[in-house]
Amino acid sequence: MQWRFGLLLLILPVVLYGCFATYSAPTVIAVSDLTPPNAGGGIAAAPLFTVVADRFRDERSSRSILGQYDRGGKGGFLGTTTIVADRDITEVFEDLVKKALNRKGIEQGQSPFILKGSIKQVNVGASPESETLRAQTFIELTIVNANTGARIWQKSFMGMGTGIDPKTTLAFAFQDLAVAVDRDDSLPILRQTFLALGGKLPEVVYPHSASQVIEVQKPIRSDVDELPVINTKPQKNAFAIIIGIEQYRQQLPKADFAAHDARTVAEYLSKVLGYPDENIVTLINDHATKSDLEKYLEKWLPNNAEPGSSVFVYYSGHGAPNLSSGDAYLVPYDGDPSFIDQTGYSLNRMYAALGKLAAKKVIVALDSCFSGAGGRSVIPRGARPLVMNLKAAFVPKDVTILSASSGEQISMSYNENGHGLFTYFLLKGIKTKEVVRQDGSLDISALFTYIKPQVQSIARKKYNNEQTPQLIEAQ
Repeated sequence: MQWRFGLLLLILPVVLYGCFATYSAPTVIAVSDLTPPNAGGGIAAAPLFTVVADRFRDERSSRSILGQYDRGGKGGFLGTTTIVADRDITEVFEDLVKKALNRKGIEQGQSPFILKGSIKQVNVGASPESETLRAQTFIELTIVNANTGARIWQKSFMGMGTGIDPKTTLAFAFQDLAVAVDRDDSLPILRQTFLALGGKLPEVVYPHSASQVIEVQKPIRSDVDELPVINTKPQKNAFAIIIGIEQYRQQLPKADFAAHDARTVAEYLSKVLGYPDENIVTLINDHATKSDLEKYLEKWLPNNAEPGSSVFVYYSGHGAPNLSSGDAYLVPYDGDPSFIDQTGYSLNRMYAALGKLAAKKVIVALDSCFSGAGGRSVIPRGARPLVMNLKAAFVPKDVTILSASSGEQISMSYNENGHGLFTYFLLKGIKTKEVVRQDGSLDISALFTYIKPQVQSIARKKYNNEQTPQLIEAQ
């Protein structure tokens, strides 16, 4: 009898803990701890336009709760953690959007534009099988005509974060959201609409004489920068990562027009091919570090691409060879060709990551070269270029590669049209040839058939150079 009583004393606390652990007090997070610092970029030298900012609306069903998840496995044997904020979370969204817009030269003031924000999601949680927390933030921004209420511009932005405690994980997600707003390039084009509606720009006060104001060179615009009007079906299950690196931290030669290449390709995907804006990640210059490439190619894509998805990956910038192995590498913003194995992102690694996706089709377009002979490729000082065999790389099933040139060649810029030579004819083929199917997908074979002779001809006639685009598929 005594042993039974002793066993009961051992079991009873565990049973009672299991019954009552779920009633733990909520974890309170200070809103001030979630506001991100400046995500990147500096304040613009002159204002683009002004907006009147409305109070953002929180459209979540449970505004006070930031997340809820079980501890101790499914069913919450060790309790359920509830995360709440100490005050209205709206101010975090308003603050980060205001700072991001200011960095673009968009200020608050008298304006024919009204900026509205709709908070769609703030959530932190974990699966019962994992100790890693994941957080998401999601907001929709809209600019309307102050006089008529007509919508002028609208776009959604999402931030993601992972961590081991709720506060840090949510802070990472808000920081990622701030970066997403920073990277967006669709707002500056509204300047002309602002002026047409009678908007007045505030005077710019310079600390020194007007003669010291630096003139900003206008970008070159060509026929492909005017997007075609194509009625394509929205592709809700299509995802894209667009990378353009023109300037490098290591003072490498400039990859002319790479940033403009990437922005224009992103526009074509969104407005011509029907990719949802929230499904397009655009990484430009210092936002395209090695860790950024790893994050989005190896984490974001697998988390989003589902069976039946289509994926488009575009890269414009320098490539480099590994002089020991002969492998080809993308050069991130923080890459160093002298230590390319440690600081670069290899094509083999990218192809392997893309091959693991559940997507039905993956297209990779590379406006780069990898021999180190010049153009859009770099090698350590004093080293000699290599003859690369790009087709020797293992290409997984359902992955198709469009490369700007063969392994021993260099990829040229098309200076008079402000794009890489390959990218210019990639866009022109989408714009003028019947390569866009009714469902919005690309006929890659037909597109390549157009691109290849066009690039070869211009390279020979204008630059006395050989550049032969490559179509590489799984053997």
